[in-house]
Amino acid sequence: MAHDQLFLLRADFADPALGPGTYHCTDCARIEGLLSYFPRLRTQLTVTYVDLPRPRAGIVALLGEAYQNCPVLVVLRAPGDHGELLRESADTGKRYCTGADAITTYLQAAYGVSAAHP
Repeated sequence: MAHDQLFLLRADFADPALGPGTYHCTDCARIEGLLSYFPRLRTQLTVTYVDLPRPRAGIVALLGEAYQNCPVLVVLRAPGDHGELLRESADTGKRYCTGADAITTYLQAAYGVSAAHP
């Protein structure tokens, strides 16, 4: 069975549109924190780090050109009773969720990680 695939931006990236300096994606950093809290997720998911510039070939191959946001979790296994938490790519039909909140909610439901404290 294929593992669900999580795409995160690499830390300390340059963004020429913003000028000098390096940056990090706050949503990707939140997911990195979740991975450190629940290290078993690294064996249950395929985690792939991508660069800021587009196109992001790995994501495009799974979801299509229009779906390149990070972080994104592409669900390659049967989503079970949690399909309502996912979107579907119109290009490929694959299911996914994007953004730290949506990914955390799906990981809680499908992988049994604890809920974020309100």
